[in-house]
Order: sequence, then structure tokens, then C-alpha cells
Amino acid sequence: MQIVRKDVDALNISIELTIETSDYTPKFENELKKHKKNAQLKGFRKGMTPISVIKKMYGKSILSEIINETLQDKLFGYIDEQKLNYLGQPLPNQDENFVFNLDVNNFQDYKFSFDLGLAPEINVKGVSSTDIYNYFDVAIPDSLIDEEISATRRRYGKSVEATDTIQNMDMVKLEAEELDGSVIKEGGWKTEFSVLVDVIHDVNVKKEILTKKIGDNITFDIYTLEDKDATHVDKYLLKKSDDVSTGNLFSAKIIEVSRIEPAEMNEEFFQIFGDESIIDESSLREYMRKDIKTYYDNQALQFMYREIMDGIMDKNEVALPEVFLKKYLKETNENISDQVLETEFEAFAKNMRWSLQKAQLAKEYAIEVLEEDLRKHFTSSVFSYMRNYGNMDYSFITQTVDRLMKDKEQVNKAYEEILADRVFSKIGETVKRNNISINQEEFVQKVKELNERVNNL
Repeated sequence: MQIVRKDVDALNISIELTIETSDYTPKFENELKKHKKNAQLKGFRKGMTPISVIKKMYGKSILSEIINETLQDKLFGYIDEQKLNYLGQPLPNQDENFVFNLDVNNFQDYKFSFDLGLAPEINVKGVSSTDIYNYFDVAIPDSLIDEEISATRRRYGKSVEATDTIQNMDMVKLEAEELDGSVIKEGGWKTEFSVLVDVIHDVNVKKEILTKKIGDNITFDIYTLEDKDATHVDKYLLKKSDDVSTGNLFSAKIIEVSRIEPAEMNEEFFQIFGDESIIDESSLREYMRKDIKTYYDNQALQFMYREIMDGIMDKNEVALPEVFLKKYLKETNENISDQVLETEFEAFAKNMRWSLQKAQLAKEYAIEVLEEDLRKHFTSSVFSYMRNYGNMDYSFITQTVDRLMKDKEQVNKAYEEILADRVFSKIGETVKRNNISINQEEFVQKVKELNERVNNL
């Protein structure tokens, strides 16, 4: 076996392998003998079929399999031996490789060539103890605690019928009829549905309904009542099939008004939080403040991590074997056009540069993600999801986790999430934080702007 490395440039190489007759002849002859031993063809006793017949019938497929196995073993053996850190997979060089005419009666040498893209050597800058990143210390206003307590009281409150003037968080049930101009349309469409006043999109309708009470009437354009598309309106408000045509204007009678009567802040209410320190409104507010603060501290940490990532990307130039990568993407994605490839390649390259730097940092920090880490990650995710629906069937949770552990795509995704969290956590322990006090509204705006920027990249 002859193996020759050719360097196109610093990151693009080709590996040329020549499989000589001595590399495959012994294996080929042994396989023929195995087939002869087990063959039972018509006209011959088992094991007595002539080698010439075996070779004629099975020779090419046997030789093809042996050459392919030999090629794979030698190629990846060479890559491991040379400790080549490559991207993607080796790609056959279409310009040099050709379709071989395998001749089982006339052995010859076979030459193959593969293109390979190497990962660059990286020394990540921007993660030392002298690097400074902003960390926002979010002040929690009393109004946010008021909102959280009110929301919790509503969540554990009871529904009552309201006969007074409608309020913003009331659920109103409407008995609606289609209009023809300003009068009820003869034979027009009728429907009945409920809507939360707070989500009414038509400002004028919302303003008017807040002056009404049960038994009153109101007129509206049903397609602008909520911020929903026509398909949603047809299905959930009009409740009509595709072959039914209706107008937009409807008159509705308010036939029911439901209101959540907030839970009283008594001993029973305080117990739902599962914290013995909560005994009155004052201790509840303190509990809420700490809980909300913890949430925003985590948000602030994630915000800083994003700034760290952007800082690393700005401070490090990571060269890539772009020629190879474009070829790799084209050959592994049959439906991708040259135009789409050129348009989306920069985003792909940016993600790869970050992945390479993240992997390098994980190596430097000696970070590992083990099977038990993945299982713990999935268990926590499934547990949180099921808790939201009040389903704590532990056998079902275990079965779901087992299924996720067998899903390669889910495992890879979880692995990357855990790895990224641990890398950022280590960086966060190393770099210097510039603590900046900020109010909650300003921080929420910063997060919004960041999300818009990230989504538009």
C-alpha cells in the first residue's frame, strides 16, 4: 500500500492511496475458498464447486467488497496515525478517481484520491482574567412583584359569574349573528364563542366592551376582533367549513361573563408555595422578590455569555478550508443549489468557527459530557414539562427519557447544550465582570434588541 499526502494549502489536502495486488490478493483467495466450502450449486456437491465457477459467479462482488474494506481501513488508519484533525468526511476526488473495471483474472493496482479539509489550530483569545464583560444587575421593582402575586392569585382563584361592568381580564361569551349593513342578515351565519377581553385586538371594540355588561350587545368585524389569521377565525370563532361564505360584520349579545375571583391571601394560599417561611404577605413578597431576582440574574448571565461569544468571534480569526467545505456541503446535500450555497455559506462558516473555538475551550478546560449527564439533562427537561400538566407519572418519565437517549439527533443537541453551558460557566469564572446596575424595563429592552439582532443574522 502506497499513501501520499498532497498539501493544496494549509487546510486543504488530498490523500492518494494505491492499493497494490499484494494488499488484496490473499484476502480474495481466502474468500473464494470460503464460498467454495459453503456453495451448493446445481450439478455440484456441497463444497465441490470449482473455484473457476465461484470466481465467475461471485468474484467481482467479493473483490469489490475487499478493495472497499481495505481502502477504508488504510485511509482512516493513516488519518489516525497522522493525527489529522479534519472536518466533515474525506471526499473522493472526482477529477482523479474513476470507475474501475475489476478483472478477477488479471489483478492490478488501484489508485484512489480523497480530498480532506483540516481543522485549524486555535488559540482562543478573549477568555482570560484580563478580559472584561458587562454583567447587568437588574433591580426588581415593586410593581413586578405586585403583578406576580396578582397572577398567582388569579391562577389559584375561582371562576364566578360577573353581572357588573366588564373588566379587562373577564372572559365573555358571545352569541353572534351576521349583519347585512346595520341589520341582522336574513338566513345569515350564527355562531357562539368566548373571548378574553384582554386579547381583543380591535382597540375600539375593546374600549366599548369595557362599558358593557351581561345582556348588552356589541358590533364588530369578526376578522379583526383578535390578532389572528382568517383560518383561525373561520375555525374557532365562526366555526364554519370552507364551502360557507360569510361577511365580516357581526352583532353579538353578551350572554355570559366569567371572572376569576383571586384567591385570598390566607394560610391555605401561602402553603401552595411549599416554603415554610411564607406566613404572610410580607414574607410572600420577599420570596417573590428573590425568585424573580434569580430569574433575572440568570437572564443577565445568559446575556453576558452572548456578549462573550460575540467578543470571542470578534477577537479571533479562524481560517477554514472553504473550498473543501463548499464541496462537502454540495455533495452531502443533493438539493442545494450553487446560489443557496453561496447565500448561506457565511452563516454556516460562522457557526463552524464558533463550534471549533467552543470545542477547543472544552478541551483546554478538560470538560466532558458523559452518558449520565445526558440522562440527567433529559430527566430534568421531561420532569419540568410533565409538571406543567400536573402529570407526575414517573414510569412514563423514565420511558420518555429512555426513548430520547436512543434518538441520535436529540442526544447530539443535548450534548451541545450541556457542553456550551459548561464552557460558558468556566469562562464566566475566569473573565472579569463589569457589574452595571439597570432597571428591569431597560434590561428587558436590551434583551429584546439582542434577540432581534441575533434573529436577523
